[in-house]
Amino acid sequence: MKSFNDFEIAILHQISSFRKEGIISLKDFLEKIFFNPEEGKALIIQLREQYAIFFITNKIYNNPISQREAIIEFSQLLALLDFLNTQGVISIFRNQHLVKEPMYFLSSIFHEPKIENNKIILNDNGLYTDKPEELKNAKGDVIYKGIQFNDSHFVIKNLMGNIVISDKINTIIDEINPVQKKTPFYKHKIFRWAALLLLVLGLCYGIHSSNTKNTQQLNKSIQQLHKKIKAVKTQKNRASKTLVPKKNIKHFGIDISKWNGAILKNNLPDSIDFVICKATEGKNFLDPMFSYNWKEIQQKKLKRGAYHFYVILDNPITQANFFWEQIKDLSSTDFPPIVDIEHGSFEGMNSISSNNKSLQQNLLTFLTRIQQLSGRTPMVYTNHKFANAHLTSARFSKYPLWIADYENKTSPNIPDAWINKGWTAWQKSPSYHIDSKTIDLDVYIGR
Repeated sequence: MKSFNDFEIAILHQISSFRKEGIISLKDFLEKIFFNPEEGKALIIQLREQYAIFFITNKIYNNPISQREAIIEFSQLLALLDFLNTQGVISIFRNQHLVKEPMYFLSSIFHEPKIENNKIILNDNGLYTDKPEELKNAKGDVIYKGIQFNDSHFVIKNLMGNIVISDKINTIIDEINPVQKKTPFYKHKIFRWAALLLLVLGLCYGIHSSNTKNTQQLNKSIQQLHKKIKAVKTQKNRASKTLVPKKNIKHFGIDISKWNGAILKNNLPDSIDFVICKATEGKNFLDPMFSYNWKEIQQKKLKRGAYHFYVILDNPITQANFFWEQIKDLSSTDFPPIVDIEHGSFEGMNSISSNNKSLQQNLLTFLTRIQQLSGRTPMVYTNHKFANAHLTSARFSKYPLWIADYENKTSPNIPDAWINKGWTAWQKSPSYHIDSKTIDLDVYIGR
């Protein structure tokens, strides 16, 4: 059974209370359990620009400890919903292509938001926003401050649509709160200790009452056993001196894009060893911050990497050539070229009706072309669910895996295609905090 912390257990109990309501609006459900004035939390998803702002009240935001706790809880909520969805405990569904509005609002304090005079009026009381990371009351006072999350596909997938809760939630609740049974007298600690004491006394009596011959035989056997143990230890010590296994070293880093601005102007924590930045997307989009980020990472003497966001509808050779043109000064100490493929790569098409065989062949064509241009084996960034649905060819296992998995475990879920190969990099959290900016935290295994 997966272990849950106190926050997750509270959410699970609230999910269980909605079990009998059938199909529930995910918006209504989340506003009751998390995004409400009592919690001091709200969310606005920028659908067109593909990012989300998590808002918390000034009181929470201005206290570093409470701010961090709020961010962690938000990440845990996303991870928990995703886990329950993959386990069939809940089902989250929607047709993302029917979403036509530029923004999506989550909070019980929002009511029929509308745009007026370059402001977004959020309710009848005059709550509004005219800056991406601030919510103001009718007097113009800032009452909520926002933190940007750039993993928009993950956020949108988990927080928009409808939810159906299965009976499996009852099993989880029962495992969390097992029925207390009366303990038989012979299982009580005091009884066990008494039994143990009687056993020891019996053994002592038996030893003292044994004859001298048996005692000598016992001592002789013990001495022989000690000699054998000593010989085995000597052999192990000799082996350990000659065979020292090589250990895999874990390094921590971050990945960034234009949404993080000039975050590299700040001093990064000493624990950060590498930075991966977005370079390109599709056949002709260059991230506006790439040139700056690419040079700044090198100046900070950190291991650097660059990734291309793959667009399924665009020609793979064109995408590969465009990507390489931007990163062709790649050095041997840098990460190999990285391709990011996920649900957002289906932009402009219906992922359900996509041709998986064609998708995989085109992606392999892209990877082959990048390898020809760079002389390096490229890395693939994806997540467990997407890969098992769309990247099923065993040929992908030759490429190192950068896996996105935010379940806060000791190791990530590995897609089937890489199950024997394992992971090279792990995007462990979407909520690493540097100078009021929230960015992705990654782990890299240096072999």
